[in-house]
Amino acid sequence: MLSKAASIVIFLVGAITAYSQLAKERSFDVQKVGDGVYAVIRREPASFWFNANNVFIVGKHDVIVVDANITAAYTKEVIDALREITDKPVKYVINTHWHEDHIIGNRAYREAFPDAKFVGHRSTLKDLPEIGGANRKGTLENGRGFVGMLEASLEKGESIAGGAITDEERAGYASDIKFVSSYLAESSTFEIVMPDVLVDDRLTIDQDGRKIEVLFFGRAHTGGDLVVNLPKEKIAITGDLMVYPVPLLGSTSYPLEYPATLERLKALGGRTYIPGHGPVMKDAAFLDKMIALATAVRDRSKAAYKPGETIEQMRSKIDLSDQQKIFAGDSRHKGFIFRNYVTLPATAAIRGFLEKTHTAAVPN
Repeated sequence: MLSKAASIVIFLVGAITAYSQLAKERSFDVQKVGDGVYAVIRREPASFWFNANNVFIVGKHDVIVVDANITAAYTKEVIDALREITDKPVKYVINTHWHEDHIIGNRAYREAFPDAKFVGHRSTLKDLPEIGGANRKGTLENGRGFVGMLEASLEKGESIAGGAITDEERAGYASDIKFVSSYLAESSTFEIVMPDVLVDDRLTIDQDGRKIEVLFFGRAHTGGDLVVNLPKEKIAITGDLMVYPVPLLGSTSYPLEYPATLERLKALGGRTYIPGHGPVMKDAAFLDKMIALATAVRDRSKAAYKPGETIEQMRSKIDLSDQQKIFAGDSRHKGFIFRNYVTLPATAAIRGFLEKTHTAAVPN
């Protein structure tokens, strides 16, 4: 018969092994970045679909969470990780913006913590049901076809960008298939949780003496991007204002205003940045690169615009190859992402705005 001490050792080894296996199966890492502050960083490869990073701010009596995930199922995995840290209830879930990879999982928090309040920018009340609703409809109609295209590419060994598929593309396509399939499987039970607490410019939360600022610096990635700032710790939780490796100056963005918004973010003087996607950053080096990118997109697009020309004519005069090299390097996969999430949508958005401005300036 084993001694009591030996039994305890065997139990502990088994528990550690089980925990290690669970951590291995999860597609995220939990990193402590400050006293009671934990960043949940996704491990999936960069591709066309995304799952958000999350942050836990643990106080003496409750927890404040920043962002949910692309489905309730993914968010439940994050809640399980939170419960390994603390048994305190979640008081607030702050959604940095209305994009679905940051909000669909709100339902899981509402089920697990019925008293939790949801914080969002006031524009969420309009953008989430209107733009978000249209996006959801499009995904439900076209998602299965997208999955089928990626599955065919994997089976044939062909890149959707052309040529033989690379290992990086294989990993990215597999991740996209997993995300889209999870989204579609859960879509019949979606419950869109709207914010209870609305932010216009600033909300300050006192968590047991810890000052937490929820700030709106201007339109950029969306019309209502919120930054969660911990001034004492100098930690800025940026949502998708910052995204690594390829920033998202996408179709719902405001690229003419993006540079100024990022400059205001930098003015906070943060030492640690937790982006919406990508690793924890310990300085402003990547933020500086994003400011340079957003400025280049804005200035070169404005210089190329000529009333009456087509978008193709405008784009033919815009060269962003230097910026693509910075963010995508020699990767064909990242280069394809850059083209589809920076070059094409940002130039289209800028042209659309300039067209409206020009039309309004022309007298009848």
